[in-house]
Amino acid sequence: MKTKLKLVSLVASLLLLAGTAGAQDGIAWDDLTDSQRTLLAEHESGWEQMDAARQEQIARGAERWLEMNQRQQAQAQERFQQWQNLGDDQRGIIRDRYEVFRSLTPDARNRIQDTYRRFQRLPPDRRRELQRQFRDLTPDQLRRLRDTRLRPTDRPAGGAMGMGR
Repeated sequence: MKTKLKLVSLVASLLLLAGTAGAQDGIAWDDLTDSQRTLLAEHESGWEQMDAARQEQIARGAERWLEMNQRQQAQAQERFQQWQNLGDDQRGIIRDRYEVFRSLTPDARNRIQDTYRRFQRLPPDRRRELQRQFRDLTPDQLRRLRDTRLRPTDRPAGGAMGMGR
């Protein structure tokens, strides 16, 4: 149950990164569904002290969790465990890259997601080979690759991609 609670908190935090805006007055504990209250029971005593945005994030995270089937919950728990095992620097890089991704145009995000899906469908040997080739690129080659793959209209305002960590 604690892992589920931690996962709900992580989902809520990720929703914050995605720009989720909370309600002005927050969500009253009694306005949560019975299932949400059961899942979030550990938060009940401090619920009213949470700011409205945090209440909204946690409630949405609980709602998403409750909509998942067992397989999806298991996958989410595994991803959460992987996230917990990352160092602060690695998490910071991921957060920065996520923000860059979110600042791209919807068309650019869709192209990236499509490319990722095609990559996932490749045979494992081919994926490993492409990963090896990518790791061996020099910073200049990476910059040129990024510049040829993204159109000027894909970039966030200011043009900096922020991925040169």
